[in-house]
Amino acid sequence: MSVAQYNDENTVSQANIPNNDLIGRDWAITKFMAAVKGLVEVVEYESMMLESHGTPDYEEVNLRKTRGLRDLNQSMKDVARYMDSNVETEVANALSDLQVKLHRNSELLQTHLEAVRELSQIVQMAARAEDTDGTYDPILVNAGRHK
Repeated sequence: MSVAQYNDENTVSQANIPNNDLIGRDWAITKFMAAVKGLVEVVEYESMMLESHGTPDYEEVNLRKTRGLRDLNQSMKDVARYMDSNVETEVANALSDLQVKLHRNSELLQTHLEAVRELSQIVQMAARAEDTDGTYDPILVNAGRHK
């Protein structure tokens, strides 16, 4: 966009004025990429902690994921206004990278939950064994069978 300006000789010159659509487009894409980057960082942190048998701060992780998803949803509305083939490619690449990291994170969380479930079952069995004097097994009695 340009505006006509008149100089001393009454000739018209063009003054460049920033295109607000381009500024808005760049800002929308920047916000979107920042939201994706924030989600990638928290997912990578959680995955790294799980892979190294560490204990992530789940309260902080969940808070950051919630904020990140909120920011991503808000930025998607802005980006959608400027969607063209270039923007679509950028968005698709960023979301594809995030999807790969989320898939790996999901696998690690599933493995972690299965391990916790198995450990819980072992503790329950040990507690039952401690509670009984060996005469009968409470689980077998409840099922109608005795030793």
